Amino acid sequence: MQTIDCDTHYWPIAFLDEVAHAAKGRIDKIDDHTVAFYRDDRLIHRFKTTRWDLDQRKQAMDSEGFDIQVLIPDNRPFLYELDNDLGNAMARAFNDFSAAALKNEDRFIPVSWVYLPDMKGAVQELTRTIEDLGIRAVKVTGGYADRDLDDEAMWPLFEVANHHRVPILVHPAARAFEDQPAHPWLIGADRFAPMRFLSSAIGFPMTYMHTITRLIFSGTMDKFPDLKFAFFEGGCGWVPFLMTQLDMETEHRSFAEWVKKSGKKLERKPSEYFDRFFVSAISYEPYLADTARQWKDHRIIIGSDFDHADPIATWPHTVTDLRKLPGLSASDQDRILGLNANELFSRAG
Repeated sequence: MQTIDCDTHYWPIAFLDEVAHAAKGRIDKIDDHTVAFYRDDRLIHRFKTTRWDLDQRKQAMDSEGFDIQVLIPDNRPFLYELDNDLGNAMARAFNDFSAAALKNEDRFIPVSWVYLPDMKGAVQELTRTIEDLGIRAVKVTGGYADRDLDDEAMWPLFEVANHHRVPILVHPAARAFEDQPAHPWLIGADRFAPMRFLSSAIGFPMTYMHTITRLIFSGTMDKFPDLKFAFFEGGCGWVPFLMTQLDMETEHRSFAEWVKKSGKKLERKPSEYFDRFFVSAISYEPYLADTARQWKDHRIIIGSDFDHADPIATWPHTVTDLRKLPGLSASDQDRILGLNANELFSRAG
């Protein structure tokens, strides 16, 4: 079995050279190991060379115990605040560069990025990355503007992903309050003020519970029966609670009244849709064994958040931490460390 790190961040600065748009921003070198990315003379983010240097990443993987990394496009440089021309140009250049850089690399899984506010352009770009570049996953930063992921405006993108059996990787950007009003925990930037760190601590799982519930009850999962989603950096301990809560809700008379009024009828019990929701665990969750037991046929995966230094990051001890968790069976360890991820990225069936 190959071990797969499903949450690592990738931002090869050289791709920016291929973006012709005048407002693309610039890279300034800080030292031999660090650069800074500016747009409109505003610092967007600083990057270590490990964010794109594949040899350094391989050394870290060998030390950590991972065979494969999933390379998720970095968050903050890729928010949805750009104009359509720049957003689409950034997406095309990033995807082209990634496909070329990783073409002969068997230890990395490339992930495409699309600019959601221009849905026509996003659909064209996702189709191109799948059919022409061979990229097998796409990342979104949650919804955009006032839309959550179940909004019908997202469905053209889902049609492409569903047809090609390409998973949607959901990874919000915790500190970009003003750019992601679709996220329920971000509506009103003062929700977590003055404790903005809480956006990382509880914002992601709150968002994911809301989003998954909407994806199920909106009928999105029924409409796209081969569509799979993965969620990162929110832990997984909340999944059994949500499965139970949603099943219980369908047994209440208010749900029957809603079905009658809306005309919507689920094809399965809410908990049964969780065979298509893959949720990344944090290796230090002490209740992980209980979560795996309660979530029958679970779809738990693992991510180290390489090479971030966020509180959620667990490299370089993710694998060893997981292997030492009390009560977690060897078979569940194998599923979390690789087998479930292999299913997530497989196109078979």
